[in-house]
Order: sequence, then structure tokens, then C-alpha cells
Amino acid sequence: MTEVLIDAITDYEHKHFWQELDEQIERTQREDPQSWAEYLAERELVLGPPPRSRHIAPEWEGLITFPEEKHETGPR
Repeated sequence: MTEVLIDAITDYEHKHFWQELDEQIERTQREDPQSWAEYLAERELVLGPPPRSRHIAPEWEGLITFPEEKHETGPR
């Protein structure tokens, strides 16, 4: 029983963390677009430009939603 509770709490904390992070990112994009643009520019300097195409392994097809696709299809 204790393991079930620990697993449930861990799962809840994990989901809550990512939900809160998503909300903070969306708030920054909405309320401070200049800072968001600066973040994206700095990120590109560090990581390089995004790839020209999104070729992924066939077994992952349909399982991955890229960030730009989330906004095209509406809410998550």
C-alpha cells in the first residue's frame, strides 16, 4: 500500500512540475514577448539553429508533438 501511495505522489509531483512549467512559459510568451524572443535568440546561439526537417524514426511517428505543432492544433 505504501508503494502505491509513494508512486501516486511521485506521479502527481512530476505532472504538477511540468504543468507549472508549461504555464510559466505560456505566461512569459504572452506577457513579455520581448524577453521570450531574447530567450529564443540566446537558445539558438547555444544550441544552433533548429533542424530544417523533422525526420524521426517511424516507430516514434505520431507519438511526438513538436512545440510549433501544439500551437497550430490549439490547446494541448
